[in-house]
Amino acid sequence: MENTQKTIQMKKIGLKMNILMGVSLSFALSLSGLLLSGHFALIPWLISFERSTLLSFVIGFLIPIRKICSICCKKLSLEDRSIKALALDALISDIFYTPLITLMMVAFAYLGAKKEQAGASGAPQLSFLPMFFHSLVVSMIIGYVLIFILQPLFLRLLTRNLPKEGAE
Repeated sequence: MENTQKTIQMKKIGLKMNILMGVSLSFALSLSGLLLSGHFALIPWLISFERSTLLSFVIGFLIPIRKICSICCKKLSLEDRSIKALALDALISDIFYTPLITLMMVAFAYLGAKKEQAGASGAPQLSFLPMFFHSLVVSMIIGYVLIFILQPLFLRLLTRNLPKEGAE
């Protein structure tokens, strides 16, 4: 009975963590992406934020990132919630989330710019890969730092009212 309760609690925490991290990462990456493009506007940012948030939720629900991180930490004999374990968790999460979010955001920006460019004569040709790789590098750095800082904070926030291990 107690194990079932704990499993349900952990699933709820995982769901809330997915939502908090997805919204936070999407907010920052969509904002930084548009700011880096030099063409910030509220409506495109809101659309980008919405799309990247939805993609983050899908990634979080389909890929057991927490389980992958736990397996990797065990294989490397890292103590749970140590700085090294947090750094590895952030790297693994960043590798799964950031490239996909960045690819989607750059693709939409690229397609939008190509539409604008089609009507303008003499405009320089846009190239997708340089746009993507530049955004990816910046997004990976921003994503890693955000995940490294926010993940333990959100986890602490979500588990603060849980009884401690061994306490009755």
